[in-house]
Amino acid sequence: MKSFLLSIPKGIPSVVMILLVFYFTFADNPLFVNSLKVFPYAEQVGHFILYFVMALVLILDYAKARLPHHSKINQEMALAALSGVTALLMEIGLMFYTGYNYDRANIFAGAAGAVCAFLFYHFWLLHPFRHYMYHSIQHHWRYQHRRKKK
Repeated sequence: MKSFLLSIPKGIPSVVMILLVFYFTFADNPLFVNSLKVFPYAEQVGHFILYFVMALVLILDYAKARLPHHSKINQEMALAALSGVTALLMEIGLMFYTGYNYDRANIFAGAAGAVCAFLFYHFWLLHPFRHYMYHSIQHHWRYQHRRKKK
């Protein structure tokens, strides 16, 4: 039985996530909430979560594309760095697009989210993800010799 995650074409989750980041960054009121009392650093927590999810989606999409082989750590780090650089570019874009004041804390929160996503994937999610995805695919004929004979 094929997994639901395998039925999603490669690259689509990454593109959707990047479009969501653009929407949440440049929309005036992305969640359609007029006024909401939140804690003092809610914007930085939002940046952390947004770029954590973005980096995780990029890394998982890359790891899925590499199956049945292992993903490379330097390319996973590059994808996490891409997410952190996207945080910087979004802040610069906001500064020119809406006159929004440049805030270093948002960039650091986005970069910290990307780094935490890489660490979360590499130290906790790598093997469960590979186990779930690898054992749910139908192996290609060239990998048949690697299966254990009973």
